[in-house]
Amino acid sequence: MPVKNFIVRGRPGSGKSTMVSLVRERARELGLNVAGIVTPEIRVGGRRVGFEVVDISTGRREVFAHVEYSSPLRVSRYAVRVDLFDEVATPALERALEADLAIIDEIGKMELFSEAFKGLVLKIMDSDVPLIGTAPSYSLPFLDKVIRRSDVRVYWVRRGESSSVARMLLREVRALIKR
Repeated sequence: MPVKNFIVRGRPGSGKSTMVSLVRERARELGLNVAGIVTPEIRVGGRRVGFEVVDISTGRREVFAHVEYSSPLRVSRYAVRVDLFDEVATPALERALEADLAIIDEIGKMELFSEAFKGLVLKIMDSDVPLIGTAPSYSLPFLDKVIRRSDVRVYWVRRGESSSVARMLLREVRALIKR
């Protein structure tokens, strides 16, 4: 099976989200329909207090993990609201099935609490739409399953390499969609 799914891994602060932003901007400049999600952190007074999920097609956003939330689902000091995550992520990822390029930033612990998310990740990977996803450097059962697929290529990024990794990924995607 040819490679069409790309997972970029790295430690926190390595530049994964910066790389995704560069790919997204350049792909749009090339006229590609890009859809999916990003999950930026929320900072207050220089301190990280939570995470949002953002639909990159519509701009719709929702805080889905926060230090002040109450939920039995937790990652570190953040309580995770899967219902709020799914409200934005599910339609965004369904739109990605019709796009030229799907982006998922990130396939991590918080996002993987959602069964709908996991199902849509696999559905996108099984579709004809190329996927660029980011993931942490550590092992997670769902992630380990995903990266063992024969249609997946894993890239590792370190601080300062975002631009070069973005260029490599754009070459791969352009070859796949012939633009």
